[in-house]
Amino acid sequence: MSHTCKSLVVHCMDFRFERGMFDFLNAQNLLGDADIVGWAGSGKVFLDPETQIFALKQLELSHKLHGMCEIHIIQHRDCGGYGGSKQFESPDAETRFHMDQIEKIKKVIKEKFPDGHFKVTGYFADFTANGNVTIKPF
Repeated sequence: MSHTCKSLVVHCMDFRFERGMFDFLNAQNLLGDADIVGWAGSGKVFLDPETQIFALKQLELSHKLHGMCEIHIIQHRDCGGYGGSKQFESPDAETRFHMDQIEKIKKVIKEKFPDGHFKVTGYFADFTANGNVTIKPF
């Protein structure tokens, strides 16, 4: 491998989180050391039968071509890929839903790659009162 990276970052394509996401990636020393992809619904692509094969192939390619061994999945509040916040009875219910999604994604990845060469970490992005973005691990 002539060029390698440690991580694959999967985030939503939603522009509202872009600046905060790149600030977060920079603070985590992931910029310049990660393959970064943006898909509507972020990790939802791993759970949807229509997109799952594509998403898993991207993991495989990142690992094969760049030696990637860590996967960072950033879900977020009010994600249009899931119908937005209005689909949930409360902010806590929405956060729990995304936490559950991350656990399901981890299971899918582990089933596809049982040798365990991927460490998967989930995050939740949200807006602060002043409109900034915070990203915290689950």
